[in-house]
Amino acid sequence: MKHSTLLTALGLIAASSSALAQPTLSVSTTTTSRDFPLDGSSPVILPLTKQTYQLKISDVAGDCSAPETQKVKFRKPLQLNCDSDTLLDLKVRFAGDYSFTFDPNNQTLSIAREAKKSTKTEFKRPIPKVQCEVHSAGPKTLNLASTYPDGTQLHEAFSDQIVTVKEGKVTIESSEKSGGLVLLAPVESKATQQAFNYHNANIYFVMVDRFKNGDSTNDQSYGRQKDGKQEVGTFHGGDLKGVIAKLDYIKSLGTDVIWLSPIVEQVHGFVGGGEKGSFPFYAYHGYWTRDFTKIDQNFGSDEDLKRLIEEAHKRGIKIFLDAVINHSGYSTLADLQFDNIDVVDANKLPAKWATWAPKQGETWHSYHQAIDYQSEEWVNWWGPDWVRTGLPGYLQPGSSDITMALAGLPDFLTESDKHVRPPQWLLDNPGTRVVAKDSYTVSDYLIEWQSDWVKRFGIDGFRVDTVKHVEGNVWKRLKESASDSLEQWRAANNKQGQPFWMMGEVWGHSAYRSPYVDDGFDALINFDMQKKLDKGAACLSEMQDTYQNYSSAMLETPDFTPVSYMSSHDTELFFDRFKSFEMQRDAASALLLSPGAIQVYYGDEVARELGPYADDFHQGTRSDMIWKLDKQRQALLQHWQTLGQFRQQHPAIGAGVHQQLSDNSGYVFSRTLGNDKVVVGFLGK
Repeated sequence: MKHSTLLTALGLIAASSSALAQPTLSVSTTTTSRDFPLDGSSPVILPLTKQTYQLKISDVAGDCSAPETQKVKFRKPLQLNCDSDTLLDLKVRFAGDYSFTFDPNNQTLSIAREAKKSTKTEFKRPIPKVQCEVHSAGPKTLNLASTYPDGTQLHEAFSDQIVTVKEGKVTIESSEKSGGLVLLAPVESKATQQAFNYHNANIYFVMVDRFKNGDSTNDQSYGRQKDGKQEVGTFHGGDLKGVIAKLDYIKSLGTDVIWLSPIVEQVHGFVGGGEKGSFPFYAYHGYWTRDFTKIDQNFGSDEDLKRLIEEAHKRGIKIFLDAVINHSGYSTLADLQFDNIDVVDANKLPAKWATWAPKQGETWHSYHQAIDYQSEEWVNWWGPDWVRTGLPGYLQPGSSDITMALAGLPDFLTESDKHVRPPQWLLDNPGTRVVAKDSYTVSDYLIEWQSDWVKRFGIDGFRVDTVKHVEGNVWKRLKESASDSLEQWRAANNKQGQPFWMMGEVWGHSAYRSPYVDDGFDALINFDMQKKLDKGAACLSEMQDTYQNYSSAMLETPDFTPVSYMSSHDTELFFDRFKSFEMQRDAASALLLSPGAIQVYYGDEVARELGPYADDFHQGTRSDMIWKLDKQRQALLQHWQTLGQFRQQHPAIGAGVHQQLSDNSGYVFSRTLGNDKVVVGFLGK
């Protein structure tokens, strides 16, 4: 597939330096982020809702600097930095379309509210303009320096070629389907089982509801409803039995760890979705918890989780649960009726409140008209000793990371040292394991509830949500408690294994060791990689500086692992950026060859497309998994499987020392971890 990448005209030329970087605009909230190229020829037009956004403008060329403090004013040019990122706060008071216009001559950015709704429904970014090695037909001679002794036979993963090292070199031709990539390792290493290393972990993130429906009888548990339209925010039926059914598929990707979206019991009902309340929004994603001690019926049962873990472990795959401690779920009509919280005017609702739907002239926000948010009866909900939220008698949310209410969700008082009792409705919740304890604080309960899953099922690790919004000592205690729980489970079940592993989501964190590691985190999600993959997909040699930096940083701080990704549920699907199977394949190469652990979002490997999203873009990133594949997707999947299995067989890729091998006509590097040595060659586009 052809694209606009600039190719050198004279054969294979190593080109690690790119053309002038294209400025990038990143638009973020506390929970979501997207970035867009600024080409100076036309504005970027974005639909924004009423909230405060953080803007980051990067890679501006020239000699320029912005004032230390600069207030955003619409239609007034904002000065940008050329030697560093420009950070700005944008407060949107009126929802609508906003344009961002970059002036490359003056290095400024202008922001304006558009009078008319944008008719542009699809944003397809241009392929980055980088200088890249040019592929030419026929065998190529690669200088491997002293990586292997002469006479060593090497196997190439894509083509199954066997080549022999002679005078430190090999002659080889890349497979037509590999995108110019060759993966070399000693033939003898294929028969050697390499020890698993978390620095090299390949983590497959499954959003359970959208992955695979293994049991259709539980699709509308707790009286949940379909909307009969696009089903943007409803439960789609995916469950733990569906994950079990696809374990061999997941294993074929070279997966070491399955990270499950939260499976604990969610709020039963809906809230209004999007700024306009255009769809009913249920907790299908798992981040609006009602009861932390039991599995949501939509996702399955204890027996399903037990079997999933057993079957995954048989295949050498570990299971991570998603731990959410910062917040609970919203109050919904279904839960208020089920728990008999007397704050609702039943005369304005049907007999079963969960079946309410907007009438003509109403939206999915309109159900709030039946709720008295000034009622003193709210004390019987979570209660003011448990959460801060905008209700009578409760602490009001603050502006700091610790005290703010993310997306208006009730914020647990994890910093409180007050002894508390769980609310009565939670103690009475059918099937709950919640028990009132003497001298327990909010954080004591939350830590115990999370750790109990480890003690009962032998969970291998946590992905921890919203890390910077909870105190560090809470995370330390969670790590200690979960580690002890895993040892207890292993002792009871005569098992052994790796220490409990904890990776955290610190919004906007990049690939460096920060003090969060001292709070018990073995790894943090790396938010920088997704943007770097734009150029990496256009040309693999663009990754050299990143690969070198990541590898060097991990050698200097061996107690830390970055977890890089190309797509996520809170940012973007990489395939939606370029809508190119070639770019998706080559981005996979750049990601799976990265030092450190990697995270694959379900469907990346088959170019899962954006789903319907109404007026909330991020709902589209949680579209249903694709199981019927056309030829392009079959080819992409095969590439992913080959590369993923090669990575899994060779921990040196993620955990080893990176070294670029010079005197080559292509981009060639080695990775070395003890006796495990691999060579990767990129022979051009």
